[in-house]
Amino acid sequence: MHDAKQQKQLETAASFVSNRLKFEPTGHDSAHIDRVHRLAVNIASHEGGSLFVIEMAAIVHDLMDEKLSEEWKLSKSQLEHQLLQWEVDSLDICYIMDIVSTMSFRHRHVQNKPITLEGAIVQDADRLDAIGASGLARVFTYAGAKNEPHYSNDPHQGTVLNHMEEKLLKLKEMMNTTTGSQLASERHKFMCLFIKTWKEECGLTDE
Repeated sequence: MHDAKQQKQLETAASFVSNRLKFEPTGHDSAHIDRVHRLAVNIASHEGGSLFVIEMAAIVHDLMDEKLSEEWKLSKSQLEHQLLQWEVDSLDICYIMDIVSTMSFRHRHVQNKPITLEGAIVQDADRLDAIGASGLARVFTYAGAKNEPHYSNDPHQGTVLNHMEEKLLKLKEMMNTTTGSQLASERHKFMCLFIKTWKEECGLTDE
């Protein structure tokens, strides 16, 4: 459990992020942060690790995301400064910054493994919110914000369907923890069923 200071730090960070990302339009909004936070806590309850580092990293994990426009995003130095303002321990800041800097799909570790257990847990939580019902909703939200089509005859055009098949369907096999893999299994099944049904309805199958 957290001490009073840590609990206050987490509450302050959650309030800051919620206010900053409340109206973020691409699916990296405060609702996404809340879901990732809850998933990370759930995974940590089975896998262990420093709960404070896990929770704080989950809360701030998208603030540096390159997919955010400048009005929502913080630079690395700005996020570090913010953590210092909340009086987070300097060693914990190092762990947190390492997690949020290496957890994304594009910038993951060379071997697809975060350095720490805490990083593995937060990465799993973030990936879990990219699949299943919530993940599918976020894909359509992102596409709407970026004016991307649902599908296209042009194989080189970025579409919702391409993103689902080329990225999201791979995430189940990229989970780091046993708990993450277990949670991913049902979400993956739901996503597969949705994609199959959607392609049938849109006449995108050969059957």
